[in-house]
Amino acid sequence: MIIVKDLHKKFEHNHVLRGVSYHIHQGEKIVIVGPSGSGKSTFLRCLNLLETPTDGEIWFDGQLITDPKVNIDKIREHMGMVFQNFNLFNNLSIMDNITLAPVKLKLMSKEEASENALKLLARVGLSEKADAYPSQLSGGQKQRIAIVRSLAMNPRVMLFDEPTSALDPEMVGEVLDVMKELAESGMTMVVVTHEMGFAREVGTKVLFMDEGIIMEENEPVEFFSNPKCERLQDFLSKVL
Repeated sequence: MIIVKDLHKKFEHNHVLRGVSYHIHQGEKIVIVGPSGSGKSTFLRCLNLLETPTDGEIWFDGQLITDPKVNIDKIREHMGMVFQNFNLFNNLSIMDNITLAPVKLKLMSKEEASENALKLLARVGLSEKADAYPSQLSGGQKQRIAIVRSLAMNPRVMLFDEPTSALDPEMVGEVLDVMKELAESGMTMVVVTHEMGFAREVGTKVLFMDEGIIMEENEPVEFFSNPKCERLQDFLSKVL
């Protein structure tokens, strides 16, 4: 579904991604872990061109999306994105937050979008919050709404950029539960996270990034029980 070839990203003199190549197949749950500053979030944000790569190619569904002629907004309709800090519109109700994009992009009528939103809210246990505003919700509830807002577009893949790192520890579980349910439903997911339990339980593959490259990748059991490279062994000894 996504092919990344020799991806580089520089911010002035800082070479953040140094030739990352990877294939993501439909239905996979790719979990990316690593120390801060390793390039994880930059890599994720390049996948939908929120960050423009300095060099390299990204293909999505057979289309070269790093080609300047491609309408990236059309591509992004198929790629849901969930951020650390929710990015909800504070002046809109939860219902309007969820229905805004599908209606504006003429993917659904207002009625269809509202019906779809109510189904999704029920799925994450927040049906009663349709008329509330973001300021009235806890962090965990806001993040569940942010996930629903992305799902309302019927994306083919969901990208998660450290979705629990801004949450109080007791709210992390409710967001991870929604993500696990999403994974079980067959959604293709790419998740940057510090939650090693989630990586172990949900990932089909876990990638370890450091210094702008993928240093190691493996299936979760092997990744955590038998890390090959010394840098990953050192990292896991500190976080597990």
